Amino acid sequence: MRFLILSFFSLLLASCVNDKSIKKEELTGKWIVIEALRNNKKTNTLEGAFFYFDQNVLTTNFMGGENQAEFQLNKNLLQLTKGMDYTFHLERSPELGVIVMKTKIQKTEFLFKLKKE
Repeated sequence: MRFLILSFFSLLLASCVNDKSIKKEELTGKWIVIEALRNNKKTNTLEGAFFYFDQNVLTTNFMGGENQAEFQLNKNLLQLTKGMDYTFHLERSPELGVIVMKTKIQKTEFLFKLKKE
C-alpha cells in the first residue's frame, strides 16, 4: 500500500515538472521578435516586430502596421479572433526566457522566436 501511494505521488510530481504548457499570465507583456523564419529560411523583414499581450488582447506589428485582436490560449494553441484570424502553436525554447511561435499564413510557414522585453 505504501508503495502505491509513493508511486502515485511520484507520478503526480513528474507530470507537474514535465508540464510544458505556457500559461496566459506568462505571456502578459511585450515580446520582441529576436529571430524569424519564413518557410524555414531566416528573414530580416520582421526585425522590429513585437507581440504585446494584455489580458485578452494582442497588439502586434508583424504584418506591417499595428493591429489588435482578441486571443484565447488553450494548451499552447494561441487563437486570434476579432481582428485577425490566425492560430499559433507556442512552445518553450531551450533558450532561457524565449518562446517560439509557429503559424501558417497563406501557405507560408512562419516561425518567430520571441524574448520578453
